[in-house]
Amino acid sequence: MEPYTEDIAEEDVLEQVSFEIDKDAFQGPFTCHGKTEKVSKQLVLKGITFPYESWQCGQCKKEFLDSQQAQELEKIWLIEKLLEGKMIHFDRSVNYDGKAYFFRFPKEFTNHWNQDMTAHVELLRANEFLVKVE
Repeated sequence: MEPYTEDIAEEDVLEQVSFEIDKDAFQGPFTCHGKTEKVSKQLVLKGITFPYESWQCGQCKKEFLDSQQAQELEKIWLIEKLLEGKMIHFDRSVNYDGKAYFFRFPKEFTNHWNQDMTAHVELLRANEFLVKVE
């Protein structure tokens, strides 16, 4: 069967459908060949062991991540990129306004930002920070 490649026009839509996703929809246990069980796993990067958990089917051994586990694994992958030097990076001058030091993000990175966002900063070690803007 060929994939559908034509654009769908507004007049092609027959009706509007709405639905709600339960706040716990992405929480385990999940169902595969039966209920999955939480198992402890670990990922080793450059000699550093990072523990995480997943939901595993007892029959086929397929693994599932709930939303919290997925966020933790994403952090581990981010650390992996940091350790391997595969992050997008940029150099900026550090400015001082008489009270605090600051730097500016390039506008290409901030197109979808708004003034209600908050920066979460974690100190990795002296003069190295991890910044998350939400």
